[in-house]
Amino acid sequence: MIERVTPHFGRLVFDRDAIVRAALRAYLEGCLDGISRFGFPCIEYASWTGDLQRGTLRHDNGSGDYEVVAWTEAGVVGLAYELGFGPIEQLGLSLDAVTGGPDDVRGAVPGLPAELEPALVMAVGRLVVGEEHGERWAGAGFWLHGDRAGGTLFAVRDPYGAHGARRLATWGLLHNGRLLPLSCESYRRRPGWIVTAFVDPKAVPAHAVMDAVTDRALKGPTEFTPAELEALLLPTPDPKRVLAIQRGLQKVGITWPGSPDVT
Repeated sequence: MIERVTPHFGRLVFDRDAIVRAALRAYLEGCLDGISRFGFPCIEYASWTGDLQRGTLRHDNGSGDYEVVAWTEAGVVGLAYELGFGPIEQLGLSLDAVTGGPDDVRGAVPGLPAELEPALVMAVGRLVVGEEHGERWAGAGFWLHGDRAGGTLFAVRDPYGAHGARRLATWGLLHNGRLLPLSCESYRRRPGWIVTAFVDPKAVPAHAVMDAVTDRALKGPTEFTPAELEALLLPTPDPKRVLAIQRGLQKVGITWPGSPDVT
């Protein structure tokens, strides 16, 4: 576990296992949004690759901004992009140095240990490629390896932080194991407009179910119980949407009675 105090986001705590748990929890919440008894999900559009030992989660806001966290047994690499602030604009990457690979964004993770190179490669594989120059789009980053951490997230040059840093800071501000939502009009916000703990009291049972399923999935494949589905789901969800969600959750070893086989 690593603690850092930053000018803009305050105290950040990063832990490899906590980040993987929060990624799984966020992916579950993102999949279930719209058919379940909760609102204001912590994540807008999420996609998952790999598994709990080596994997990635990419979180998009639907407007061009995103972050990617990638993990291996050695640690975590996080990269983020805000529209218009990629490596050319923010990291000083010259056009003749563009490779379309990890070196495009290496400036976001200075001092990266060699043990984290596989995680960087996985993270870069999830980044958008610029149409004009072919560079990988990320402008801020962090890395976590044992009791060491680094990246531009911790080296902000102004009181507002690097563009993209806010998206990465959420991974150091986990609340009860949950990734916090981002909002410009949020209740009880932390520095950087990161929500502290926005949960409607009526949604507490649904969040309890997602916490329980997440914790089981960390130990191996698991299945929703009928009682959990009753507490979680809205009445008569669209069957086509349910089918898509079932297939998405099978990527992380979560099924429920009647889930289809992935082919």
